[in-house]
Amino acid sequence: MLTRIAFQSIPVDDQDRAIAFYTDVLGLTVHTDVPYGDNWRWVFLEFDGAETRLHFARREEITVHEKPTLALVCDDIDAACARWKAMGVDITHGPDDAPWQPGVRWATIHDSEGNTLFIESFTKKDHSP
Repeated sequence: MLTRIAFQSIPVDDQDRAIAFYTDVLGLTVHTDVPYGDNWRWVFLEFDGAETRLHFARREEITVHEKPTLALVCDDIDAACARWKAMGVDITHGPDDAPWQPGVRWATIHDSEGNTLFIESFTKKDHSP
């Protein structure tokens, strides 16, 4: 039986810029940062208290569409968006109530690499994953 996602790869052009965004803005920590081939590193980030990690892959190795590259959950999307806006993060939608589920609020932002991130929070405990 499957138990979790080990990691999710997201496309980046500049690993240092992406590390700064995901650690300084989103609060993740670096799990692994070691050389990998010519002018590239094997970089994994982790969420506090979670086993799932993010992996920074070369943009040309991943097909990118208009849909969000990554979907995340936070405690309070309204507070997070206010903080991110003050930091200069490009908030592309929201925060707003989710029409697909009562008690859910959501927003989308762009990360430092131009990827769209979907973030939601749950206002009612019985709706959280």
